[in-house]
Amino acid sequence: MKKLLAIAATALILPISSQAAPLDREQQQQVKELVREALMENPEIFLDVVNELKKREELAKSQAQNSVLTSNMAELFHSDDPFAGSSTPKLTIAYFGDVNCGFCKRQDPVLEVLVNNYPDLKIIYKDMPILGPSSREAAALLLAARAEGNEAYLALHKALMSHRARHDSASIASIVRKQGLDVEALKTAVVDDKEINKQLDRNIMLAQRLGITGTPALVFPDEVVRGFNQEDVLKEMIDKRLRQNK
Repeated sequence: MKKLLAIAATALILPISSQAAPLDREQQQQVKELVREALMENPEIFLDVVNELKKREELAKSQAQNSVLTSNMAELFHSDDPFAGSSTPKLTIAYFGDVNCGFCKRQDPVLEVLVNNYPDLKIIYKDMPILGPSSREAAALLLAARAEGNEAYLALHKALMSHRARHDSASIASIVRKQGLDVEALKTAVVDDKEINKQLDRNIMLAQRLGITGTPALVFPDEVVRGFNQEDVLKEMIDKRLRQNK
């Protein structure tokens, strides 16, 4: 017990003031020996220290994430992006996805169910084409289709995500035509409207600022959720936040 008290006293004394005289070499060695003996006799102290460090690290990460979310709130939740669900929501989630992402193809139907079950929920689509040229091609055509209306975007997005294999230009064009859209007209729109590719670039840069390096990713106003999540997990997250928003 005396050793533990000595360690605690040393920990308290050292940072008290810059005016305090520094320990000389002999005193430093005594403290080291004291700490070593205490750890050998009471190894649980080390586990307590490790756990405390983990807690502090998680707190620091949480604070940093909250800061990033706050500074990007407008671009995440108040921009003119395609969306599903309520136009006057109580909760909004930004969804970063790629049409060539296998886990996104699984996440999309889950989000569709949630939107149908929660009338106060809004899902904003942030197309994030990072899995090759066909991802970029499909994402650009999706944003071009948005000019036909939000529903045209949603229908094409669902069809592209329903394609199980990796996309190429032929599969993209076939799906676009099946949606009753003019492929060549959309391609021309992508070339003529430089804002489409700029928007995709902004989505990728926004994801990078949020620490998102892959898809899918869901961004709540207070948390970034990476990777695929089952319906029950997301339902719990949504219920919690809707209760808080009452």
